[in-house]
Amino acid sequence: YYPKVYLGTTQTIAYAWNFDAQNIEKYPSTWPLNGPQKGEANKVYTSSSHQIINKVFILNILVLQFRTLLMYNNCVISEDNNMNKKVFLPLISLLGGITSCGSKERIYVFITSEEERVSFLRSKLDEKFPNYDVVLQSIGTGKLVSKLMAEGKKTSCDIFFDLEVLNAERIISSNSDLFYDLVDDEYDFSRYDDAVLQYRNRHTKYAVIQKTYGAVLINNNVLDKKGIAAPTTYTDLLDPKYKDIIEMPDPNSSGTGYSIYSGLISLYGETEGLNYFKSLKNNVLEFTTSGSTPLKDVESGNIGVGFGMLWQCVEYANKPGNEHLSVKVLDDKAPYTYFTMGMINHAQIRPAVKEVFDYFYNELNRLQVDKFVPNKIYKDQLPTDIPNYPTNFEEINMGDHIYDFEYKLDLLDKWVA
Repeated sequence: YYPKVYLGTTQTIAYAWNFDAQNIEKYPSTWPLNGPQKGEANKVYTSSSHQIINKVFILNILVLQFRTLLMYNNCVISEDNNMNKKVFLPLISLLGGITSCGSKERIYVFITSEEERVSFLRSKLDEKFPNYDVVLQSIGTGKLVSKLMAEGKKTSCDIFFDLEVLNAERIISSNSDLFYDLVDDEYDFSRYDDAVLQYRNRHTKYAVIQKTYGAVLINNNVLDKKGIAAPTTYTDLLDPKYKDIIEMPDPNSSGTGYSIYSGLISLYGETEGLNYFKSLKNNVLEFTTSGSTPLKDVESGNIGVGFGMLWQCVEYANKPGNEHLSVKVLDDKAPYTYFTMGMINHAQIRPAVKEVFDYFYNELNRLQVDKFVPNKIYKDQLPTDIPNYPTNFEEINMGDHIYDFEYKLDLLDKWVA
């Protein structure tokens, strides 16, 4: 976690803030609390806000200058009663250039991804659409869900990207017409692996952008100092020798934590699964609010084993200097979940919005899958060449539970921590 937060505001530039699809239902509605703190700004503008404010400021100054010149020229009338255009017509041209410089059609993409992926997507979009202003608005998942449910079709969002599937289903259940229907005659779903399309017997209101698996990141230096072997099974972690060197994201606040919790309930059955987590609790140092915190704590050496998303575990292990970290899918059985993208079903879908979404659907998402989260979702997708990426494992059969928000609420009520 990068704790660069502007206290007293709702702004943060913490790169990993809520990117792991956290469900923030139980958080305060505003975090951090409103009200300026000593030495902090009341408001933090994004770079796009700065551009808008600067343009408006310059425009206002020029308008004042224009009015001054206009009053002056009203006093200087030629014999044919025409004003001296030589003075202020160049200024009119200048004003026109200033007002048109920000006239690109704007498309808002609300995105929950971490900064590295946002930067990658932004570079590709800027290259593809030089005549559009495609704004990638980073937003926490909990805030995005609340915003879409509260604002409905009045939202400024045009496209959503990287929304965890349970949250997408939750929104659809409350407003079935909010998402644009990606019907087969418009969007080709045959490119997807059949396992990804379980939801299509009910609707086609979103497309899957990635599948994420659960795994553990291991700090072998920490374990070696304690004389502990690296775990290979889930039940290994119940051994008292692992006490206080394990962290797991809390399923109440983290989508990563919930997918691990739900996956092991599916693996063991509800009774045995709940008993597993009751026993695991004795060895867990902390059930963390953020899904990425356990991995950061493994990297720093604060703990020896941290649960997280497989692709992110691999990213940490592949960093220069992190040769002492390793990645393991315990029991060679991985829980999983999906993330989605779609369009808001505004009264009129602008052609530019469709054009940008089509690029996401047909090309750009495939690029980000191959680069960041290479778990198979496309039929013709080749095995990844990312170093240290485990491939020899099975996914836990989680059935329709990964789409069932009511099941999630019921399971969270039974959480042991």
